[in-house]
Amino acid sequence: QVRGSKSKLINSTSLLQQYYQNMPIRRKYRKAIMRGTMMMCEKTGQVKIPPVAISGYSDKNPYRGKWENLRSVRVWFKD
Repeated sequence: QVRGSKSKLINSTSLLQQYYQNMPIRRKYRKAIMRGTMMMCEKTGQVKIPPVAISGYSDKNPYRGKWENLRSVRVWFKD
């Protein structure tokens, strides 16, 4: 007898891990979300880089280049 065939709950893995594993996105983005280096946008459903603060730049003077070309010494996540 099978009850609740829609739910694929597995006791040996955490509910959070099961939630991430059922996301309809690529594996590398799923791993980045689990690691915390990327985040899921609730409004659009896209995977985005979280807001970062860069030394030498501000909201009025944002950095507009590629991440690879950034030469700033200090970069941290905004809270």
